[in-house]
Amino acid sequence: MKLALKLGLIHALIDTASGAIVYAELEQGRISFELICSMVVIYNALAFGTQFIVGWIADYRRIYRHTAISGIWIMVLALAVQKYSHVPGVILAGIGNSLFHVGAGAIVLQQSDGKACDAGIFVAPGAIGLVIGLWLGVQTFAWQLILIPLLIFSAVITAKLQVRTDEPPELKASAMSDFPILVCVFLLLMSVSVRGMVGGFISGAWRESQITLFLLAIAAVAGKALGGMIADRIGWRMLSVGALIISLPFVVFGSQHIIIALTGMFFFQLTMPVTLQAVYLAFPNRAGFAFGLPCLALALAPGLPGFAAQLNSSRFIIPVVFLSVGMIFFGLRFLKGK
Repeated sequence: MKLALKLGLIHALIDTASGAIVYAELEQGRISFELICSMVVIYNALAFGTQFIVGWIADYRRIYRHTAISGIWIMVLALAVQKYSHVPGVILAGIGNSLFHVGAGAIVLQQSDGKACDAGIFVAPGAIGLVIGLWLGVQTFAWQLILIPLLIFSAVITAKLQVRTDEPPELKASAMSDFPILVCVFLLLMSVSVRGMVGGFISGAWRESQITLFLLAIAAVAGKALGGMIADRIGWRMLSVGALIISLPFVVFGSQHIIIALTGMFFFQLTMPVTLQAVYLAFPNRAGFAFGLPCLALALAPGLPGFAAQLNSSRFIIPVVFLSVGMIFFGLRFLKGK
């Protein structure tokens, strides 16, 4: 868990830098709002849509540490470039984010011994980092001078981490034929996309206020961090199915009160570490690829606020949540029996 926590804090710093770079021009007015929106789309495509490709390459040579460190250094370059040219800065930030997530995430998965706890600890701080980055990006002081030294220090720490290099033990999933594994992974990834869509609905009504956005990030961090711990104790299926069902009324009425939205966000995020770790069980020797696939599924989720908001009036929200419950239940049932 110590390794996951160290990399998780660096993860928060990486996301802070990413958010600051992407939104740095929002208050400056030097480029159009439409171009900024385009940069957000490009950043998301690079940062999340390419992780499965980066993971596939990193798996081939087992260069997870080098991949993570490369991502940090590219983020340093992005911070240096952004002040003079916004578009290249955003592109470099997306690439650096993808490299670090895959490299560090694969390291955490390899050290996890089949438990979901470490995955949640690593991923959780990113939400807080992103919100801090959004705030920094619209400030007038030279926040780059703060982030660059911290990132350089993070690269040094990552290079010195004690990482186990032996292959993970063969897991139960490896005894299954390829087709059942692929079906289970497909169900799990689809559940990620569905939950991403509904998650957009939960937070969509509260994104205008920085305070409520920060509170939503805290709820997400708490859910991700605690989800793996609880799931390892009571069982992955029990946690995942129970959390999604309990979250249903909070999701339906999440746009009406911030406390309801925060509670719904917490329960919804409890399942994230389980899904991430379960995909790794399907590909125990492909940690980078396994980490990148759920990120791709999340990036493809139709979680845009405008689309998600329509669910509230179209009565689709309840069947969509139950659809996610069914997919994660059967995916876990046949993959690991958890």
